[in-house]
Amino acid sequence: MSSDKVSWFGAGLSVAFYAVALGSVATAQTRPGTVAPAAAENYDPKGLPVGSFRLFPTLDLVEMYNDNIYATGAKTGSFVSVIRPQLDLRSDWNNHMLNMLAYGAFGFYSANAGENYQDFGVGFNGRVDIQRNWNLFGGASIAGKHEERGSANAAFGGDATRYLQTSANLGYYQKINRFSARLEGAYQNYSFLNNKSLGTVGVVANNQDRDRNEFAESLRLGYEFIEKYEVWIQGGMNQRLYNNQFDISGIERNSFGWEILGGATVDFGGITQIEAFAGYREQSYRDGRLGSLRGATFGLSGIWNPIVPLYIKPYVKRTIEETVFSAFSGFWSTSVGIDVDYKIRPNVQMTAGASYTRNEYTRNATAAGLASTDRNDNILDLSIGVKYYPTENFYVGPVYQFTNRTSDFAGLNYDRHLIALRGGVLF
Repeated sequence: MSSDKVSWFGAGLSVAFYAVALGSVATAQTRPGTVAPAAAENYDPKGLPVGSFRLFPTLDLVEMYNDNIYATGAKTGSFVSVIRPQLDLRSDWNNHMLNMLAYGAFGFYSANAGENYQDFGVGFNGRVDIQRNWNLFGGASIAGKHEERGSANAAFGGDATRYLQTSANLGYYQKINRFSARLEGAYQNYSFLNNKSLGTVGVVANNQDRDRNEFAESLRLGYEFIEKYEVWIQGGMNQRLYNNQFDISGIERNSFGWEILGGATVDFGGITQIEAFAGYREQSYRDGRLGSLRGATFGLSGIWNPIVPLYIKPYVKRTIEETVFSAFSGFWSTSVGIDVDYKIRPNVQMTAGASYTRNEYTRNATAAGLASTDRNDNILDLSIGVKYYPTENFYVGPVYQFTNRTSDFAGLNYDRHLIALRGGVLF
């Protein structure tokens, strides 16, 4: 998986919500025919009133043991302390919507201070309601991140790679009778910092040839043939433009992509819903030696609520990703997974997740030696955790995560166990 793999303690959820789904809002609902828990049994955060907004402050603390901090076959273990404050401000309006988020994530390693990180993010998303089923939506965010060891583009350097990501989107949605249209544009900028070269004092690894701007445009046309049953078709384009025309290996990685998708969205009422699509995608590189990546693409996301306290969230996604390895043009990343939330009691919540990802790298005309063949990585992630709320403003509980990567390239296999105790306060 791309991006930070620390979602088991909550960072990934916030980043995904504000930087990827800036135009949507998830609202907990009570199933018809059920009785909402009494106030004394409801441990969901209530927030603090701030004018016509509600503020949800959170402080998350994690103490964990990571038995393989470098994600290699030869393991090095370390205790890691993580401090994560967050402020989530949400509008409480009948019309329109505005949400704002600010967070930090600070990690401290006992074995190697070079692995310490100081992540942060601020952002907002909103919606302007013009009329019923007619609105403008959008948002923006800026975040300082680090590449988790073992992720697809992480190099084994003297310290983790850090970068700044800026995101923005703007869209238009309108529905007339059974027909709907959604037009959206999105922008992302990546700015990487140099990091230490492994084993060579005073030498830095230059990451600035990875700095780039990514633009994406899409148009979706839908038809609701039965209430809450919609079929749609979507076309999209993207442009990936690097600040430096050539990277450190003399390759020009600018590219243009397009896709055509057909899908369906079904809402069974309440919060049980599913969306699935399939189509074709192509990414063409300006440098003739890189060629093109093309093929079938597909995806699925859903929420299934078979009983009131249980939420099952399956997903499938397939994307074309950039790579830092000069012998490859890019790679197809295909992920299949499921997340489960279950309230054993009003104040005891269990979360679990399982995912399998296959990254298929396509070699290019510059490939030599070991890279004269394609590369395939297989990643398995399993996690489980429990939260116990002794009061509505405090929680504590254990977390366990297992990651395994197998590759047909020598030296890339690893497995990793994380065992953590998590606690926090919220309002």
